[in-house]
Amino acid sequence: MLRLTIAADLRPVHRAMIALGAKQVPFANALALNSLARGVAALETESLIDFFEKATPFTKRAFRIEGATKAKPIAVVAAKDRTNDKGGQAAYLAPYVEGGSRFLGTKRAMLVPIEQRTNQYGNLPKSTLARLKAKPNVFIGKVQTKKGLLSGVWQRPAGASRSKAQAGRGALKLLIAFENTTPVRKRFDFYGKARNYVRRNAAHEYTAAMRKALATARR
Repeated sequence: MLRLTIAADLRPVHRAMIALGAKQVPFANALALNSLARGVAALETESLIDFFEKATPFTKRAFRIEGATKAKPIAVVAAKDRTNDKGGQAAYLAPYVEGGSRFLGTKRAMLVPIEQRTNQYGNLPKSTLARLKAKPNVFIGKVQTKKGLLSGVWQRPAGASRSKAQAGRGALKLLIAFENTTPVRKRFDFYGKARNYVRRNAAHEYTAAMRKALATARR
């Protein structure tokens, strides 16, 4: 699971924290941590959009925040996960961060469009496979070709029976290829970007939080 914990670090502003008084320190802590968490989430989202040439709305909504409170001075930025077997953004993004093969969810193979329209993100619309399966001259299966045994969605020549099409396989048209998942080579530095952001902005956020805490403190 892609998860980064941001804990309180009072060292950059220790003296100022003492000046606040113990009563306002937990409030300032929570303010600073939550502001840092929002900044990390925004940075990671922006970086994802640059990383993926055509980021989908699903990808752009990848990160969630668990806010800090006065009683729990810890904020968390994490990729969203799901409890069902379809996985979530965390499972989808994990190979790009930690390495490994692309996540397919409940699918057994990647669907690679050969002669099919894709949406603006370069993906097959969800209705495409169902639409093709409903056609009488289309079937799903494995066909022996010059390149070897290929699995996918195939179209028979117009007017040909199933037996004729299989007898003359050269006339079959591959519409969608089924391919095994492949290793991810690109790496997305989720943890490095987050830690660098916190390191660069911690002092500023704590200073701003203390000022707000002082302004709202009861006299």
